[in-house]
Amino acid sequence: MLWATAALIVGLHLLALPQVFIDSALRADTDTAVMLDAMRDSGGWRGIGRWLTGDWFLKNGFYRPTTCLSLILDYTLYSERAWGYRLTNWLLTLLTALGMLMAVRAFAREVGFVQADALGCITALLFSLQQTGLTALFKGWSTWWFVGGLLLVGVFAGSVPHPQTPRKSVLMLALIAGAWLWGFERAMGTGYERLISWVPSRTALVMTALSIWGVYCLLLGARQGRWGWRLLGLLLLLLALGAYEQAITLVPLLIALALARRRAWGRATAGALCTGVIAAAIVVITLRLALVPLEPSRYQQQQLRSSLAGPLWSYFSELFPPVGDFTYWQTALPEPMLWLFREPWDHLLMLLAYAGVLVALYQWRTLIGSALLWQAITFLPMAFLHPFEHYYYLPQIGVTAFDAALLLWGLQTTHTPGNRCAFARQDPPLSQPTMGYTSTEVPYAHDYRAD
Repeated sequence: MLWATAALIVGLHLLALPQVFIDSALRADTDTAVMLDAMRDSGGWRGIGRWLTGDWFLKNGFYRPTTCLSLILDYTLYSERAWGYRLTNWLLTLLTALGMLMAVRAFAREVGFVQADALGCITALLFSLQQTGLTALFKGWSTWWFVGGLLLVGVFAGSVPHPQTPRKSVLMLALIAGAWLWGFERAMGTGYERLISWVPSRTALVMTALSIWGVYCLLLGARQGRWGWRLLGLLLLLLALGAYEQAITLVPLLIALALARRRAWGRATAGALCTGVIAAAIVVITLRLALVPLEPSRYQQQQLRSSLAGPLWSYFSELFPPVGDFTYWQTALPEPMLWLFREPWDHLLMLLAYAGVLVALYQWRTLIGSALLWQAITFLPMAFLHPFEHYYYLPQIGVTAFDAALLLWGLQTTHTPGNRCAFARQDPPLSQPTMGYTSTEVPYAHDYRAD
């Protein structure tokens, strides 16, 4: 299953390969032109030391040696041939998708989720469609086509509640449809079409690829007790911190994970992971304070939003999308005539459908809550800046895992209370199947229930 999914991910990215060869000059973008001038004036590869020990190409007060190294390598190989830079961006998106396949699967297994392989595969495939811009192929498609298709799959697979208790079955079916409606609505979004073609997105691309593989290596090292994997994970995290400042948000996430898993991993392993992550952050912060001026640059001041209300509104609207409809309801409710049209009914349907998302979040709160926490922590500092699409790239990992989990939750949920969560139980009876595994095959079969 994993190899087939990996091959499919590669195939989806090959469909996006024409974006590498679009007819658009590098210097058509002003930021790219400034970076090219900086690399040329410093002598290309011969001037690499300047960019590893000071402000980066745009001279706007950021320490990004990893990204500088990446772009200098491109400049050395391709000079100002645009396709080379875009090819590197394309390769980074592919590496990120493959990293998501492994990291999401590893984390899901770590918390005792039996369908970890399925979750990793669905998440990586959805993310591949988003970041390559292939979701644009589904523009104009009603989300109900996807929901209806999954309902048919659920009926034939026996996953949808049977009409033995009609009221409960209808209610649960409505909740499942609501969760799927929100999951597909977000999963089919088209907000990342420029990741490959826009060279300055390299900062987020390098950071995210290094981050997701770093998280996977740290999970693997902690679970298997191998220092090699742990050290590799810390090195990748250190490089991610040197690629883009947003990676600092991974530090509290990894510390929280280590503390939550200290019994399973052992206190020594959890403590060493916390120490290593904090040390990596201290190294990069110290270098930044020592090598780059502390005074905020004009660019940094321009990027900050002018008030607190805007960032908070954006933040909670991203985490809980119905919050973004508050302004609409302020307008619609006092205007009864609006209800003669379709728009308010669509908004109301989506609001009611969100109840399914909340039920799924409660029942699978460890898994879905972790995805929401990733989004919440990684997006928090970016909410205070004027929005750019690459600000959302790292948080999108959590968003996509959340949506993929909603789809799985709908397929796995039944009206039978004992089967509503696909988490490993401790010592299940040998004669009782556990979501496709026997009691001896359940991976990491600790007593991890939904909470």
